Amino acid sequence: MMRRLSIRRLVATSRHFTLLILLGASALAHGHAGHSGNEDDATVRAVLDPLPAELEGVRVQLRRTLAPQLLVANPGERPLTILDDNGRAFLRIGGGVVEADLGAAAFHRSNTLMAPGTFSADASRAPNWQEVEPAANWGWFDLRLRTDTVAVADTVRREGKSADVGEWRIPVQYGDTRSAISGRFQFVPEPTGIPEARVTNALASNVVVRAMNGSARAGLFLSYAGDAALVVHGADAEPMLRFDERGVAVNRHSTTWQQAAPAGAPGYEAGNGVSWAEVSSQPRYGWVDPRIGHLGEVESDDNDNVIKRWSIPVTIGEREDAIEGVTEWKPVAPIARAP
Repeated sequence: MMRRLSIRRLVATSRHFTLLILLGASALAHGHAGHSGNEDDATVRAVLDPLPAELEGVRVQLRRTLAPQLLVANPGERPLTILDDNGRAFLRIGGGVVEADLGAAAFHRSNTLMAPGTFSADASRAPNWQEVEPAANWGWFDLRLRTDTVAVADTVRREGKSADVGEWRIPVQYGDTRSAISGRFQFVPEPTGIPEARVTNALASNVVVRAMNGSARAGLFLSYAGDAALVVHGADAEPMLRFDERGVAVNRHSTTWQQAAPAGAPGYEAGNGVSWAEVSSQPRYGWVDPRIGHLGEVESDDNDNVIKRWSIPVTIGEREDAIEGVTEWKPVAPIARAP
């Protein structure tokens, strides 16, 4: 009974993770934070800290779906093993597959949102490792990221500013090396506005560029119908994305791509020059671009104002050009509450 239920849930989770990879850049549903509501419009979110050096090569994202969800891609051969709070392994990601211990309660309790009410924390049985995904990508709702029980002091709420209110830690083992994926719980006050990016120029009649908003990690969507290759350059003027009749390819040595690559996409590789890897078979693609988003404070948040002007260099054939734009602050009226 447990095994049959597990496999059914595994299929749903795997499909959900694949959908997030496909939609992540274009819909910008992803960020590096998960949110859950409290008694008002302020919220506590889980924030992912930078990965330690010993986890180089592993890509991790923290997304808000219906609850904080970790997404991990490990393209290498060394397995990344995820441990529960008692040190028992319940996931192995790497070597081209994902394996799960179907006898571990932690696996079932993090597999779907409703699982904690179905499987108790002490429901573990003998280890039963099975391959659950024929690719080294996985997403799960780790209970250690839940924010509904994180306490926020009244003084923090009254101050009305972002503040760290706790920490979280998920022990892992990468090959033979013990490490952890970790982060913080952050109190975020009721928003007074949102940053919104906007493209202000046109490149050519055969190029369509749109800003993608929805989070502080704004992005761009570009569609190209020209004959000569169009190359989008990174912050260090390095080639980052190439659009042509074959589709879209990313330069894995681009340092800007290092900050933008979604889980499941070709990852950053240190090196000089160019190393192209396909990300789309069609000449259109959306990506998060750190040059256009805004994560800092806004000096005056009660009026529309430009908080950033940006320019992203492109080359179309031999012609140099740029995608120009601004990021503006858009005030949001407080939500009226019932008396």
